[in-house]
Amino acid sequence: IDNGAGVADGVANSATALGYANGDAASGTAIESARSTATVELPAAAAAGVEITKQAGLRQIRRGEKAPFVITVTNTSGRTVAGITVTDRLPSGFRYVDGSASIDGAAAVPAVDGNAVRFEDLRLAPGASVTIRLQMLALGTAGPGRHTNRAIATDPAGNTLAPEATASVEIMVEPVFDCGEIVGRVFDDLDADGYQDEGEPGLPGVRLATVRGRLITTDRFGRFNVACADLPDPRIGSNFILKLDERTLPAGYRMTTENPRVVRLTAGKMTSLDFGAAIGRVVRLDLKDDAFVPGTSALKPQWRAGIDRLIGVLAEQRSTLRIAYRSGQPALAADRIRAIQTEIRSRWESQIRPYKLDIQTRIEDAL
Repeated sequence: IDNGAGVADGVANSATALGYANGDAASGTAIESARSTATVELPAAAAAGVEITKQAGLRQIRRGEKAPFVITVTNTSGRTVAGITVTDRLPSGFRYVDGSASIDGAAAVPAVDGNAVRFEDLRLAPGASVTIRLQMLALGTAGPGRHTNRAIATDPAGNTLAPEATASVEIMVEPVFDCGEIVGRVFDDLDADGYQDEGEPGLPGVRLATVRGRLITTDRFGRFNVACADLPDPRIGSNFILKLDERTLPAGYRMTTENPRVVRLTAGKMTSLDFGAAIGRVVRLDLKDDAFVPGTSALKPQWRAGIDRLIGVLAEQRSTLRIAYRSGQPALAADRIRAIQTEIRSRWESQIRPYKLDIQTRIEDAL
């Protein structure tokens, strides 16, 4: 029965009846019945005892190259297994190489349906195995990274005979076509306008960092580059974030451009990303309780004129304003410092501003 497993009409059993009329076998007349035949189909072997494995011939390839694979199906049971179909499913971006398939060294022609390559009607004796070899071609649409090829073995009814077998191949990154490059400069923004103008020199030794922890340091001309900064989506590109470590700027320098900066990368293209910083002075404004009307956040009249003089000093040169308040009443001090900050910013914005004013505040305990 095992040798005929999976064969239609595998067993044919016939029977006849023989008798004698008007006597016995010696004196009577022999009468024989018509032959009656019954046929039985032998089912394929059960799933137990069948194993499938898959192995990639190469770990890494480039687009346009072929990747060989080996599929091995083994019958570990003591009965014959017939009617096996091995289906190899290729990953997206790959196609089967015509004429590359063989079964146990003999050329084979599989049925190809899209990304499914089928080897049908395989038969395995007890303890036997079959080796299938084929190749797939990496097309231009296959992206860089790991791609997994999957193979399954099924019986004539479509039932899976063994767990799915997988093998992976990696498509190597092509810097010219896959990568997005970053080039840029950290420059001394002499006019503090946030744009690099002709004659504005670079700042050396400034450190920048990516979100993945990659550190970059500018050269003596303030230049930097990030080779293959990312692998952008080939259809729509991808965002890339870079942050400048302001602690590495020369003493007294502050950013004049946004930090961090976000740019859109396109596969196979170079993107420019610059950071500007300018040296500026720090103007400190010290406040005490005596400058305010008791119990309120309003300045005394004699001190209000001082705000106009402060605005004039700030307009002379790009500066950072630091407001420090020494008080033993933190809640009242917070209200007063917010009021002063609002007043200064309102007056600053009411005139033509040469730059965006940066105001820093601090409350110190008088005790």
